[in-house]
Amino acid sequence: MSDDPAYRAMIAGEPHNAAAPIFDKLRWLAEDRRRALDALPETYLDARAPLLRALFSGNIDQSLILPPFYCEYGRHIRFGSGVFINTGATFLDGAFITFGDRVAVGPNVQFITANHPARPEDRIRPAAPGDTLPFQIITLALPITIADNAWIGAGAIILPGVTIGEGAVVGAGAVV
Repeated sequence: MSDDPAYRAMIAGEPHNAAAPIFDKLRWLAEDRRRALDALPETYLDARAPLLRALFSGNIDQSLILPPFYCEYGRHIRFGSGVFINTGATFLDGAFITFGDRVAVGPNVQFITANHPARPEDRIRPAAPGDTLPFQIITLALPITIADNAWIGAGAIILPGVTIGEGAVVGAGAVV
């Protein structure tokens, strides 16, 4: 996977075709794992743990993410210890989303790493051989970093390239 040029471009924060076949495969894998989690009651911690480890990276065993949640790939989300994610979180993780230790996240917070070129002619391009759509969606993904002890209030939207500092508080409904 890391040898796929579209994937390498995405991880490097370079323009890439978000509709490339590699991304379909990765989204489907994440969706299968998330649906398996959804099938288990929240209280079945031992049964949920291996599924969470397969979906996310970092110290997910030392953290708590309440369902339902959505993630695009999962594999680019790194958890520190003691991270609490309330219900309804959305993770568009084309770039890495990194949580420090003891981060608290309110309900319905969105973490969006994807962005698109400002010029219309640079956003949508004709399809290339092997593309799954009749056009290409040009995307740039920038990482999000949340430092230790940060608190993100309900309904906040965290945009591409944002770093939230240690001990920071992001108010409910904020766009950062």
